[in-house]
Amino acid sequence: MAPKRHLGLGKAAKVKKQKTESEEPAPSEVSEDKNELTVEMDEEVDANDAVGQLVALWRTFLLSEEKKELMLNGIIHECDRLLRKKHNSGETSGKDADDEIIDLNGQFHAIYAQALSSLAFFHTEEEDKVAQFFTAASERIQAGREQYPESIELLFGEARILMNRIPLVEVSQLTLDSKISKKHPEVAKSLDHSLSKWEEAVSMAETRQEYKHFNLENLDFLQALDDFLDMSDNFGKVHMEGEDSDDEDDEDKQVDLAPTHPLHSVRELDKYNQWWREHSVRFLKNLDLQSKPPADLRRELCKRLGQSYLMEAEIPSSVFTTLTYYSKGQKEINGLTKEQAQKISQELFNSALKYLKDAQDEQDPDTWANVAEAMISLANTHDLESKEQESIYKEAEDILTRANNATNGKYDDILENLLLN
Repeated sequence: MAPKRHLGLGKAAKVKKQKTESEEPAPSEVSEDKNELTVEMDEEVDANDAVGQLVALWRTFLLSEEKKELMLNGIIHECDRLLRKKHNSGETSGKDADDEIIDLNGQFHAIYAQALSSLAFFHTEEEDKVAQFFTAASERIQAGREQYPESIELLFGEARILMNRIPLVEVSQLTLDSKISKKHPEVAKSLDHSLSKWEEAVSMAETRQEYKHFNLENLDFLQALDDFLDMSDNFGKVHMEGEDSDDEDDEDKQVDLAPTHPLHSVRELDKYNQWWREHSVRFLKNLDLQSKPPADLRRELCKRLGQSYLMEAEIPSSVFTTLTYYSKGQKEINGLTKEQAQKISQELFNSALKYLKDAQDEQDPDTWANVAEAMISLANTHDLESKEQESIYKEAEDILTRANNATNGKYDDILENLLLN
């Protein structure tokens, strides 16, 4: 089963860039003063290229540590301005009298639509407004598709809008007692629709060999999917502040949903978790087909894939440990024998290591430690004191020692426990 990924891929990439390029000027910097917005564009963006500047502004918003509605409104106002200007000139592209180049295309409409839908995140308590934002976004996508039916950007944009709509419009209105109805349709249908648009966009990009589309902005869709699946798993959990409980794990227990609940099939079907992993792997393969794949983006994606295999290995490895050391008289748990659990968990840990090793960053000791900890988990599934186990432990110890020295003892406890074994 695929994992619930850490939030903030865009944030992580930005922080990492700041660490490695702290002395270099950022491609785009935004300063805000009350109701004024000033954006410093990348040198490569033509000052007269209106859509090029819009793309840079949109990317700046997506990568912003703290997203602000003011900047989003600025993007929408700029889209409005460009549309009005082109309408008044009677053309869809070309140079204006003031030398401003306005070449409207599918990407323009995709940005416009996504900006409109993104306003919903700032008005989550106002259901009518949220619905209006998504309606306006859908209309903009359709208007763009009529003019640019072969636009890959519009397909990616539509998929993301459909994905964001699910939690903000559909799930936000649900309770534990909700039932599938005209008012509350089965959420899986909306999810399938969004995923189909994404698949269509990916297939088109692959067919045209336009691998530039496999970038940070579009990877955000996979993060949004994983966040939604996490929301689905946790739907109905209410942990009252200050509430006493004799069971510390109560808040971690999943609340059962009736088969008639709109979210039931999403939660019960593992296919969506598998879809996330399969398309993350597919994204990585396409990313590697770029002439110069972004290293930070590739490492982050590999890290998340590695974590997904680690999480899937938790159950079989736990079964193996229990049957080997604590319940020797028991033949199986969860339908797994000791031998089956050992084989499955080792395969999953090895898959995790494959990606975690690719996720290593020479400047980030935590990524080395991630590899070492996965190796320890793998070693624990080998026979006690076997040559394989001792060899893996030794390699993990060497990696952890290096990471520990680089972080002034951050991994003292883990290293000490390893040495005691």
